[in-house]
Amino acid sequence: MTGNDNKPFEPSCPLPISAKNTVQLAHGGGGRLMQELIQDVFVRAFHNPMLESLHDGATWPVEKGTLAFTTDSYVVRPLFFPGGDIGSLAVNGTINDLAMCGVRDSSLKRASVWTCCSES
Repeated sequence: MTGNDNKPFEPSCPLPISAKNTVQLAHGGGGRLMQELIQDVFVRAFHNPMLESLHDGATWPVEKGTLAFTTDSYVVRPLFFPGGDIGSLAVNGTINDLAMCGVRDSSLKRASVWTCCSES
């Protein structure tokens, strides 16, 4: 800042306008845009009583207790980053979602999302 710069700090947020017809990277951030996408697209399309809680995991009663299910997927580049990697991020996110459903014993399933794009 020079002696001639008396402009106040004006923070800005690079989030896309939510009225766009495409899914933006910011929709995956867990904030307002993600909530709008869930309400406007997924709740309308998949409305049912078991999903009404809008929890990251789903639970439903079965004959000998309750089942819980959740799934996470991530697209991260690079695959290894300071403090972790894509594998630990996915496993820890899934286990956290199941714990928030009250799960004590669990089995995990694995999902893979492969991306292919040219970098310019």
